Amino acid sequence: MTSPTAKKNSRTRVDRAGRELVAASEGTEVPEESLAVVNDWRSFHAFPLNSITVVLKQKSRRIQDDALVVQRLKRVRSIISKLVLKPSMRLTQMQDIGGCRAVFDSIESVYRLKDSYLDNKGQYEIVHIDDYIRAPKPSGYRSLHLVLKYKSKKYPQYDNLLLEVQARTLTQHAWATAVETVGAVLGQALKSSEGEEAWLSYFQNASLALEYVEKPMFTTIIPDSLGGIARKLVALDKELQVSKKLNSYRDALRATENTALKKDGYFLLVLLPAQPELQIFYFAKKNADEAYREYERYERLLPMQPNDPQLPLFADLANYTGAQAVLVGAESFKSLRESYPNYYLDTEHFLDSIQNFMQRYRRAP
Repeated sequence: MTSPTAKKNSRTRVDRAGRELVAASEGTEVPEESLAVVNDWRSFHAFPLNSITVVLKQKSRRIQDDALVVQRLKRVRSIISKLVLKPSMRLTQMQDIGGCRAVFDSIESVYRLKDSYLDNKGQYEIVHIDDYIRAPKPSGYRSLHLVLKYKSKKYPQYDNLLLEVQARTLTQHAWATAVETVGAVLGQALKSSEGEEAWLSYFQNASLALEYVEKPMFTTIIPDSLGGIARKLVALDKELQVSKKLNSYRDALRATENTALKKDGYFLLVLLPAQPELQIFYFAKKNADEAYREYERYERLLPMQPNDPQLPLFADLANYTGAQAVLVGAESFKSLRESYPNYYLDTEHFLDSIQNFMQRYRRAP
């Protein structure tokens, strides 16, 4: 676990740094001092995030002993993107600078996790719950988000920091992976929340198909509409060459897999989708400070605003596009790959599920 740290800047200074970086995103030079303040504020979330992740792991393993649990600190580019999309938001109000995720086999398990947070007291207070499974986002995104406010008698300096816990199923995870893969390869415009209509329609219909495949506890889909969804997917797959493209992305990328890395630690992933190339750097848990320094160094090497023409794809999924770096806390290399398959451009689960749905229902009424 990372060591406790002191807050270096006031919340007022942090919020001002956020505004300065938003202004810089509109064309001015990125102010180095403001970037340093934002990095310090992000790093300040590391200790309470570790505590919250330990709790998530304990709760998840009581429900499903092989549930995938990982944590991550939000990328600076994604922080700026969110501030641009929500001009009234202050940086210190952002709920997901530190976040952790659990992936389960079933929707029932997701809601059992939610109940465990509602039933138990801990070093947190539930601020808000966003249920994007009962009410998916317009894009088709489905997941359960719990926003927690950190509380600790032993470490009061972290009190009131906001952290996010996500819970989703493997099928919901597969859909998000496919969206992120397309975003990484084709690009995403940070200043636009509108996407290319064909891709938007494809993923919206894919989300409906996967929702039905999961046999959820609740759904707005009626059986008579299954044939229509399947035929739309068939037509869009043909138009966009979705299966061919996603398979080629996966086959093109060959990451070095060091299966010896079986211990808890930090994995710094640097994805260059144009090559494509994925670089992976491992840090033991005791070397957390070094991991955060390298994360910040790589982020400075990557452009805050990519210059290439980009496809606007799902603003609600933040910016997953172009060259990117992310620091992930995971139990092993295996759990890392299973939890972040988009960094491997790996969409096999998604493609298999969609192909099966199309074949089964394309001739349905």
